[in-house]
Amino acid sequence: MSRDSLREHLTAFGLSTKETEAYLAILQSGTATTSDVSRRAEISQAYVYELAAELADRGLISIDETRSPTLLHARSPEDALGGFSDRLTQMRHDIESLYQHSDTDDPAVEIVHSRVTTRKRIIRAIDHARQEVVLTVPGSEFTHLQDPLREARERGVTIYLQLVEPVEKIPTGTDWQEYATIVKSWEATPPVTVVADEQTGAMGAHSILSGRHNSAYALVFSQQDIAGAFFGNAISNFWPMGDNQFTADPDPLPATYTHARTAVTNAALHFIQERSLTADVTVQAIGSEDTITYEGVPVVEIHQNIVGDPTNEFPIENNLVFDTPDGRIATGGSNGSLQPFYEGYGLVSITLYENTAQ
Repeated sequence: MSRDSLREHLTAFGLSTKETEAYLAILQSGTATTSDVSRRAEISQAYVYELAAELADRGLISIDETRSPTLLHARSPEDALGGFSDRLTQMRHDIESLYQHSDTDDPAVEIVHSRVTTRKRIIRAIDHARQEVVLTVPGSEFTHLQDPLREARERGVTIYLQLVEPVEKIPTGTDWQEYATIVKSWEATPPVTVVADEQTGAMGAHSILSGRHNSAYALVFSQQDIAGAFFGNAISNFWPMGDNQFTADPDPLPATYTHARTAVTNAALHFIQERSLTADVTVQAIGSEDTITYEGVPVVEIHQNIVGDPTNEFPIENNLVFDTPDGRIATGGSNGSLQPFYEGYGLVSITLYENTAQ
């Protein structure tokens, strides 16, 4: 732990700035005279005596007045931390005795005026994501999000990242493969929008994360219908405006998916590389609980606007079309907030293969 980090923790536990500096001066040497502490901490020697008494009461040091000059000894870490541990235990008991559990862990909608809190909520959404995250955020925000984005990618999460003004703050030489599936940039100031798994995220003024946000605020949500609306807005209105900066290679084949859009994106990436695809696919007819499984059916069309040239007929169309024994069928997502209202079937699961017969 660095000296600065320890200083921060000590002040968090209630030590004053002067008490902290005096304690660090004693801690660094193990034993110190009051004049040593005065010199190292830049505190008057008369004040050191007062601070030493406070530190001794806290159990952090001991005072040896049998010697001349008086010696101040740092207590062992085990003894020093014991007092903090006792306080934490008591505080936990006090909190538990007063805490009344709410019906839900998080509110469905939360208005946030703080930049720091907005950032924390975005990071939480990324940390909890299991399928995908769609982000439109200022370029200056990437340095704050790169660790959770990297960890999400390592979990297999698909990341659609659009970095907007200030784009000059985007780090150069970044290995985007570590952080995103698709990266775009756009020299504009659209609202901050983050949607994870079509369930949670945040939407707010661009200035909440860039520049002086003044009275700006963000809407943090954990409700499917709200998430779907913001997702549709981002994919329809923001995403197409960006310039492509990075596109990851598609997943190696064969590849199995239960998330429709991830399957569509990877199929589109394979089509861009001129691969023909077949699939084993399980679908569910809209309005029915029955499923149908087709094996080895060709993927004949892909409708989407996330990667490469758009092939969709309307902004949020995202589906695969198969040539089945029952005729051609289009499949949208079978879960999430954007139900396949246009397609006749929802995709339950799919395994994509390269069609080597051609």
